[in-house]
Amino acid sequence: MLNLRLHQLEGFFYLARAGSYTKAAQAFPYPIGQPAVYQQVKGLQEDLGVALVQQAGPRRTVLTPEGRALYEFLAPFFDGLPRVAERLKQAEFAPLVLGADQLLAMEALPPALLNARIERTDFHVRVEELPTGGIVERVAAGSIDAGLVHLPSVPTGLRWSALGRIGIALMIPNGHALAKLDRTPTPEEVARHPLILYEPHSPGRALAERLFRGFGMKLKVAAEVSFAQTIRSLVRAGIAPAFVPYLFTGKKGLPQPEDLPRMPQTTVYEMSAKLRAGPLPFGILYRPGLDESPAFRLLERHLRERWG
Repeated sequence: MLNLRLHQLEGFFYLARAGSYTKAAQAFPYPIGQPAVYQQVKGLQEDLGVALVQQAGPRRTVLTPEGRALYEFLAPFFDGLPRVAERLKQAEFAPLVLGADQLLAMEALPPALLNARIERTDFHVRVEELPTGGIVERVAAGSIDAGLVHLPSVPTGLRWSALGRIGIALMIPNGHALAKLDRTPTPEEVARHPLILYEPHSPGRALAERLFRGFGMKLKVAAEVSFAQTIRSLVRAGIAPAFVPYLFTGKKGLPQPEDLPRMPQTTVYEMSAKLRAGPLPFGILYRPGLDESPAFRLLERHLRERWG
């Protein structure tokens, strides 16, 4: 069995192309001396047991018939290798298409994306803000690569990487009757007032419904909106209180005071402890095979370092 070495074949290729050992050394894509090229070609000829080049002058070599046959075989490989490497490099950090609802896009993604960009300046992501159901459908269909979502269960055929948790806080306009209690209101006290709520089937709505279902109460609705910033703006304007979801890490175990969302002209109380089933987990939903993508692994690692 032949024991050919790639560096010997590389030295022979550049010698065959350049016609001299000195010019071959200069043509290499990395620093190498003329004696090293000579030893590469000499070793290759010894391993094959045939002469591949002949001296045609003090500084000129020519190929033997055997050398010509080997060069014609090797040339397409070495000529095409830079183009293949460039395509692989470009594909490695091709845009990652990520679906996320507004809360996770605004709060979970930025610190991880910043660190990913610091590590790899060629990394970038296209974020599509979608409802949870739309994210699941589009990941399954392959129209987006992955989704930052809360899920009660993982759909068949997809994979899930758990990260942190979504807690719930009660945000109250400072002039509201609940704020004048100067303490955390009970669910019974909250239930007496209309609330600003997320649209049905969203994680924020699920948290509020879970909280009140546990106490056998129904929610009164002042307004239903889609986005976290809209809810907070309406509370700040004095429209009504709202249950506002917020993120905290899995490492802490329990929400910390610094995790709570803050807005001027509002009072905020942590309510996650009253959730009988606990806070909602959030993570990345993706198709099998995506974890082989360097771009996905980079973002997933930084998300996990921040939230996992």
